[in-house]
Parts: sequence; C-alpha cells; structure tokens
Amino acid sequence: MDTRDPNESGSSSSASENYDGIGPKSYSYDELAKVTGHFSHNNLIGRGGFGHVFRASLDGETRAIKRLDYPGVESEGDLEREIMVVKSISHKNLVELIGYCIDGANRLLILKYFPNGSLRSKLDGKENVLDWKKRMNIAIGSARGLEYLHEHCKPKIIHLDIKPDNILLDEHFEPKITDFGLAHFFTGAATHISKSSVMGTQVYEDPLTTKLGKYSDKSDIYSFGVTLLELITGRKPLDDGIDIVTWANLHIREALDGKYANFVDSKIQSFDDEEMHRMVSCINSCLNRLPKFRPTMETIRLVLEGKSPLEELYDLKLQCDENTIGPKSYSYGELARVTDHFSLNNQIGRGSFGHVFKASLDGEIRAIKRLDFPDVQFEEGLEREIMVFKSVRHKNLVELVGYCIHGSNRLLISKYFPNGSLRSKLHGSGDVLDWKKRMKIAIGSAKGLEYLHEHCNPKIIHLIMKPDNIFLDEDFEPKL
Repeated sequence: MDTRDPNESGSSSSASENYDGIGPKSYSYDELAKVTGHFSHNNLIGRGGFGHVFRASLDGETRAIKRLDYPGVESEGDLEREIMVVKSISHKNLVELIGYCIDGANRLLILKYFPNGSLRSKLDGKENVLDWKKRMNIAIGSARGLEYLHEHCKPKIIHLDIKPDNILLDEHFEPKITDFGLAHFFTGAATHISKSSVMGTQVYEDPLTTKLGKYSDKSDIYSFGVTLLELITGRKPLDDGIDIVTWANLHIREALDGKYANFVDSKIQSFDDEEMHRMVSCINSCLNRLPKFRPTMETIRLVLEGKSPLEELYDLKLQCDENTIGPKSYSYGELARVTDHFSLNNQIGRGSFGHVFKASLDGEIRAIKRLDFPDVQFEEGLEREIMVFKSVRHKNLVELVGYCIHGSNRLLISKYFPNGSLRSKLHGSGDVLDWKKRMKIAIGSAKGLEYLHEHCNPKIIHLIMKPDNIFLDEDFEPKL
C-alpha cells in the first residue's frame, strides 16, 4: 500500500509508476479524473453506499471507480475500512479491489466493472432477464460470499448493508457482493458490536438489532432474507407505503404450504417447486426468528443447494440437547397426520397463542397446541414456553412431551387431560365440582405456583393465571 501522507495534495505524476503488482494499486487523483472525464455525469453508472460510481478505461481495462462523497474524518475512516476489508479477502462471490486513491480530501476505490450491473437494476428493469435458474444461482452465490465473510475470515467480517444494490452480476450472472463501507471486523471474543452510527438501508435492517444498537452476523442474515424476498417476489422494498417484510408476512404461510400465486414474481414463467419451497423457508427463518436462533449462512447455503434438510433452519439444539432427557422433536407431517390436518373435529380448545387439538401420538392421547402467527412475538412465545417447560418438574405443572418447528409452523405437545380445563368445569352444564374437588384444585394450583415462585432458580412468574390454564387430570388433580 502507498505509504505517503494521506493528506498530501495531488500531483500530476502517476502514483502507479512504482507498483510492484501485489495487492491493490495506488493511483493519483489526476489519473482517475482524466479517465472519467473529470467525473462527468456521462460516465456515471450508479450510486453505491457513501459515493458515486463511474465507468472508465484504466490500464487497458474497463473499471468501476467509486468516489466517496463527503471528505472528512468519517469519510477517511470509511475508505480505510473498505480498503482494509477488501484487501484482506478473496472469494469468487466478492468484488475484488483493483486500486485506490487517497489524495487530499479525495477518496476513491477502483473495482472490476460488471456489465450486467447490480441485482437491483435487473429486478427493476423492464426486460425479463432473470429466469429461475439465474435467481437460484444469485441466491446461492450471494450466500457463499456472505458465508465466507462470516465463517472463514479471521476475524469475522459482517457487511451491514446487504441489499440488491450491493450485489453485482458478472457476464455469467454470477453474483459479487460489494460496497464494504459499513463492514466491521469482529474480535474473537465479541458477539456483537454496539455502534449508534451504523446506518444501512432501513427496510433491510433487522428491527430488533437496530433497536438495541447491537449488530452481529445475524444482522446480515436478516438483510439477506429481505434480499431473497425481493429476488423471488419482484416487489420493491416499499410499495404504496407498505414495506416488503410486512407484506410478505401476510402471505408467507400460504407460500410455505406451496401456494405461490400471490407471492412469486409474475416475470418468473416457471420454477422448480422444491427449490422455491427451500427459498421461502430460508426467507422465513431469516426474518421471523429471534436473532440468536437465526440459521448461519452456511446452513442457509446448504439448504438452498438442497444439501441439508429444511429442519436445519429451525434447529433447537441450543434449547434441547439431543443427548439429554427432554421433549421430543416431531415433524410437521407427523402432527398434521395425527390431527387429520388440524381438523376442527379434533380441536378441543384455544390456549394462549394458539389452538389445541386432541390426537393419538406414539400410542398415547396427546394435546397438540399450534401457535397461530409466524412472527417474532410468536417465536418468543414458543421459545419462552419450551424453556419454562424444560426447566420445571412438578406434579401440578403440565409436562412438555414434544415440540415441532417447521417453516412458520410452531407446535407444542403435552399430555391430554380428559377432564379439560377448570374453565370448562366451572361453566359446564354438569355439576361435577363438589367442595372437596374445589379445595383440591385450589391447593394443588397453589402448590404449582409456589414451586415456580419459591423453588425455581431463577424464579418463574406465570403471568396468565386463570381457569383456562388450569387442567384437570382423571382424578381432578390440577395442572398449570
């Protein structure tokens, strides 16, 4: 790298005369001004994060020259960061840094020029050039590039501005991730960075990490999910004031069930159903899970390639170690089959967050609770309930028998209680609760709550204590 004073004013001599051919090449400002026609709008090909991009012929090759907009300390820091990031990496799905210029207040980067432009230009263009095969190739290639940054760089690199504008396409439509102006390195011990000045593009920013100001590789996972969403729906990030994520979550359950009519870009004339299902499942796991439970880029890439099952996207090993005794994981197909696809004939009630169905499972009668809404609160509700169920054991608390996480479907399996809830007995037509039973229910419920409050460490508070959530076994023993 050129070691002259970064604040040195430009000179007419070529800064590249002493280039030894290793690493990015240093250019003078005059050289770059000359080849771009003094940064003429006639040569302007786009705007990336932090600057304008110009097309020019340099050293006999067509190049993209990115000029940062705002000189000053922040601009200098952004350039130095981008040079450091792009210099330290090498991957076929990442843009290669050809050269740079630091000359007074001028900061410029020289990159390879890609004639197919950005993914954004192809999604917004009138020509239908992105068939399904190209879209899958773009998704998988972009996943590989991000996986390299997250999993194979030491320290780990997070991009923080993943979006279609920052995915360039070469002559074969191979994707190249670019624009590392926001990228940050992670130290080995860091789990996130706290930086109030991180500013990506709002629609692509994870609302949870943005709210907390804690950015991690999971921030990129969310942004990648939004990018995949655009790739298959063809919708703009904002349409009539509705952002694409809000719109998608109204339709994603149908899409996960294979109903793509109102979801898939009408420009896609044909596609592989299995590949589309994998893509939609990846989108859902990126957008509708808590950050710590989002899959890694490696997992997403393997699922997109068809090399890993969809269940890997919703793996709960963090909560439920397979080597320990605890609730059993069931497939969605198993639970749909035993409930006759969640027929109303098998519905026995509605609990907090979802409907409850009666079914025979593994030779036992079980209650299967299906949570209703695929979103972050939904995920939090399931996570909380599994963690609580796993950590407690008392004769007056319901035992969690199993669970299912599949696509946007979240289900809990518990023991079935033939006497139903206390609510059903209090308001039923039959007079089955004599005084002895009522005292037994009161004392047993108190014992269950006492266990949660006094004997669990940390203490557990229930927050929805009511007759609907007190079940009665065959001996009228209460179960919270």
